[in-house]
Amino acid sequence: MATFTNFQAILQSVGGGAGGTLAATLALGNTTGGNDIEFSSGDGIVTTANGGGAGFDLEIRGGDAGGGVFVGGDLNLFPGMGSGGGADGAINLNGDTNITGILTASNLLSGTGTPEGAVTASVGTFFQRTDGDISTNSSLYLKVFGAGMTGWVPAGPPVFENFVAVGVATFVTSRSVFDDPLSLGVENLAVFWNGVYQREGGGDDYTVAYGVGNATITFNSVPPPGDYITIRYLPE
Repeated sequence: MATFTNFQAILQSVGGGAGGTLAATLALGNTTGGNDIEFSSGDGIVTTANGGGAGFDLEIRGGDAGGGVFVGGDLNLFPGMGSGGGADGAINLNGDTNITGILTASNLLSGTGTPEGAVTASVGTFFQRTDGDISTNSSLYLKVFGAGMTGWVPAGPPVFENFVAVGVATFVTSRSVFDDPLSLGVENLAVFWNGVYQREGGGDDYTVAYGVGNATITFNSVPPPGDYITIRYLPE
């Protein structure tokens, strides 16, 4: 039954005590449609403050599946829609938020393997690679171009490889650098000689050749022994 005071309505299970369902309490039976509870402005669902210790938890759960192979019930939150140019309502979370499982949003995806050529998304979407490796910085990708499955680039952080010159012009990286697959004319590669940025090209400071699992940087002049060479690139 519902007990009303001047300030609130307290829902109690039929017959008193705990264990009654809301449908039974409201004498609705096993309802499957309609709005069983509606609030007016300023109303809400809260738990009573505990004056003698930690606060009480508030749990809202979807229904568990039973028998056979069925998915569990979803928990859906639908903010109200604005009108007349007013903004739509928002879902606001105040305080720490702990999520168990996979968080999926229209611009936040996750899965295994690289998303390049495998995951369709809009520009600005992030992809969390659950099998990424911190040693290769391949755990987070950003969709920067296109509407299909291509256009993903690793979000970094970039990889740095440092060499000390030994009188040769060629330096081989441990992995292939990220050679821009989008044909945007910009490679995510930077080469420094004693801290000075070098230009890529046959008539400039160096050329680069991409192999399988590595890249070869060849300077157009030989760095003297002991000079420092730094190669920076995004992970694969």
